[in-house]
Amino acid sequence: MDREQIAEEVLAAVGGKGNVTANDICMTRLRILTQDPSLVDTDQLSAARGVLGFFRRGENGIEVVFGPGKVEAVHEALSRLTGVEGTGEAFVGPVGAVASPLHVHISQNPLRDAAIVQSEVDEGVGAPDESVDDLVSLLDMMGPAAAGADAAEVVDPDADTEESSAPSPDAPARVLVINGPNINMLGIREPEIYGHDSYRSMLKLCHDAAEEAGFAECTCFQSNHEGDLIDAIQDAYGSYAGIVINPGAYTHTSIAILDAARAVGLPMVEVHISNVDEREEFRRISYIRAACFETVSGMGIEGYRKAILDLAAHVGL
Repeated sequence: MDREQIAEEVLAAVGGKGNVTANDICMTRLRILTQDPSLVDTDQLSAARGVLGFFRRGENGIEVVFGPGKVEAVHEALSRLTGVEGTGEAFVGPVGAVASPLHVHISQNPLRDAAIVQSEVDEGVGAPDESVDDLVSLLDMMGPAAAGADAAEVVDPDADTEESSAPSPDAPARVLVINGPNINMLGIREPEIYGHDSYRSMLKLCHDAAEEAGFAECTCFQSNHEGDLIDAIQDAYGSYAGIVINPGAYTHTSIAILDAARAVGLPMVEVHISNVDEREEFRRISYIRAACFETVSGMGIEGYRKAILDLAAHVGL
């Protein structure tokens, strides 16, 4: 599918050209401001080819995630279709105190770099197995994670920070599952250590466990980049009841991720697929553990289920 067709699908999903008031790009994100946000069809946007994810910014903004090398061409095509030239001016300054969770159209195969996923997937949803050539093309279009928002984009300097960030007592409880480097390669990466379950299977398990535990929503985020994991933790403040986190190799190295976890102060469970305490000496060091009330290790992907259920009990669901 060429970029023109992708732009047409995205444009249809956001309510047509008459609903687009501004557009811009930032790294792998296509930014769109809409006249009437109620016209945006999120299911249609999720299903659009080439779209890796999307999340809302403020009342009228939406950011659509593509791989590098594709977003520029789609942006050019969108500008031609709408007659609205790209401009960054409409996106300068605060666009909302808290970003809404990212939703993603999930591929059957694991992705090489950022794989940021909303785990609201039903059995059988997703693309069919791609051929080797198709998978290589899909992997090549992926690049550094760009789902984390820049602080200037989400913080209103005039807002009362505590009031705008604190979730309403009546708000439905939501859980965020954060995965670090190489976890998107589950089923491929050293199956003798990490098992044969796929990344997609783990996402489905997290969704089912969250529903069983009583969470209203489960969002799963994965990145191979430390800063993206920090952004995800910070963005969770005021939006999620708690976090289940597997930082991957950053478990053993990242004080910055620990600092972010302590800064937001959300209930957190550390989870590892393998039993890290019985592996190499360097894997027995965990910085994130100091910010977690529990560690689940060595249960394979079932550890995520236990972590989610225990988090639910901890927050009183």
